Amino acid sequence: MSTKRRPVSAKRTAAIAAAAELLAGRRFARRLYGTIAILALLAGGLTAADLSKLPHPNSTSALARSATPAAFALYSLQRETAKDSTGLKKPDTIVGTSLSGSDQGTVVVSAHRIQEYAALTSALAVVTLNDDNTSSLEIVPLTGGPPTLVPLPSLGTVGNLHAAGSNHLIGFTFTASSTTGQYWNTLFVYDINDPSAGPQAVQGIHGPVSAADWRFVPGAATLVARTDDGSTFLIDPLDSGKVSPLGTHAGILGFPGTNELAVSDPGLKVGIDPPRYSIINLSNGALAPLTLAGGAPPDNTKSGTTADGQPLVLDSSGQYAQVVRKYDAGKETSDITLTDKNGTRVLYQPAAEWSRLLDVCVSPARDYLAVETAAPQYVGDQYPVRPEPSPMRTDLVNLKSGTVLKSVPGFLPSWCG
Repeated sequence: MSTKRRPVSAKRTAAIAAAAELLAGRRFARRLYGTIAILALLAGGLTAADLSKLPHPNSTSALARSATPAAFALYSLQRETAKDSTGLKKPDTIVGTSLSGSDQGTVVVSAHRIQEYAALTSALAVVTLNDDNTSSLEIVPLTGGPPTLVPLPSLGTVGNLHAAGSNHLIGFTFTASSTTGQYWNTLFVYDINDPSAGPQAVQGIHGPVSAADWRFVPGAATLVARTDDGSTFLIDPLDSGKVSPLGTHAGILGFPGTNELAVSDPGLKVGIDPPRYSIINLSNGALAPLTLAGGAPPDNTKSGTTADGQPLVLDSSGQYAQVVRKYDAGKETSDITLTDKNGTRVLYQPAAEWSRLLDVCVSPARDYLAVETAAPQYVGDQYPVRPEPSPMRTDLVNLKSGTVLKSVPGFLPSWCG
């Protein structure tokens, strides 16, 4: 009998290589989580009984398999407090929608409890809650298929999730569950196109950044971060040497123009003078006063029955939108005003059954506002991070006319991420 082997075909060689690559990837994931678990055990952060609580995928894609990512103009998160016929809580969903038509959107992702998400060109980054209220972070492809688990540093809580869509980057803050205090609102970035690198801690001047607030610069991989003491920085998270101080500020208001950052600060006499607003040129760090349209900034102390929200600066001319809440005999009414060179006018008033305005942001093309609304009488969803009223919906409002283009279920519109 001949022992000579038949030559291996090219297809079989490719299949063997693909299988080896897949196996190596699975072994890498197991090794990575095994290493995290061992390190946590050595640090006293986990016991052997806790190993079963390591983050795991919770999300399910509702999209059919496709070679081309599904395209939606907007996403929103719909949380559920109701129970199904078996007594179990209905799953939360992320819905994708177009700007035309009257449809209520398409369910893209579902999970038992979704905390937040961020939209990329080819995927959604989704933070889900495990049974012990720790976080899982998953990348759900918009081509359908199972989610990929992002390896977190340890058991803990993810927050402040944002995406730089065109650069395949997501960023988030992470706080460890253990008492070691190794991570507290520590800012991380993760490249979904290079999963083997894992999340990378963003380095500031004195080491990893602990961010009270942060966001990506539109159209770039750089980010702006503000720490608990108000110190604000422009950082290239992919190059630890590129950190530019931007001063100390009370709040980040957004990006009204190309390479411009709007910030807020208290008045010179705190509690007496109105807030101050400024524009920072991110190219050179230059700070210039931002004069809001109308000549005077909003004053949150002007009346005990009226509260003005933080202005949403729409452009470098000082045009801004603002949520104004009024209280009368225990009842709250809200509207959105628009202030420009022609003065202030009411742009939008919600329907009576959705009369609580919670948040507002502007579309990437700066032609629509996404307005989060809730019923005047609502039930809180009791989530441990980012608790919200339930139910909620988002109105898409034309910035010129104030007409509502469309209403979609849920909150946290992707324009705000």
